[in-house]
Amino acid sequence: MKRIGMLGVLLLAGIAAAGWAEELRGGRLLEGGEVHAEFFVTADRHVELRFLDEAHQVEAVGGRVAVCIAAAESGKTNLQFEARGDVLVSTAPLPEGDGYTVIIQIARAPGEKPRNFRIVYHAELCGECERPEYACLCEEGEHAAH
Repeated sequence: MKRIGMLGVLLLAGIAAAGWAEELRGGRLLEGGEVHAEFFVTADRHVELRFLDEAHQVEAVGGRVAVCIAAAESGKTNLQFEARGDVLVSTAPLPEGDGYTVIIQIARAPGEKPRNFRIVYHAELCGECERPEYACLCEEGEHAAH
């Protein structure tokens, strides 16, 4: 009986996680202080930021503001964001290339001190978890301990 109970709990946890995965796009979770967000790069290299509540459900952008600085070989590029529904989307794409640092600054409101996050941007897919390397979840992956 205990075994069936535990299997039921695992099944429910899997269903809950699957629901969470449907809300998100498979990007990198950014968590620190009061910031809980997903960093995702679209096929056309635009950055999307989704904000999450404590239960990891997508919530409204509200007054949040963000800036993204990409330090590619071609030089630094500052990306601004605009709200599209419950998502902040960069107004320009990330620079071409791979293996460069991306700094994301997120503030709860204009004028507030932002929280900074650094990501080494690698777009290729991980062979194990099939996520982009910048969002890899594998133990061996560069970003496993986010």
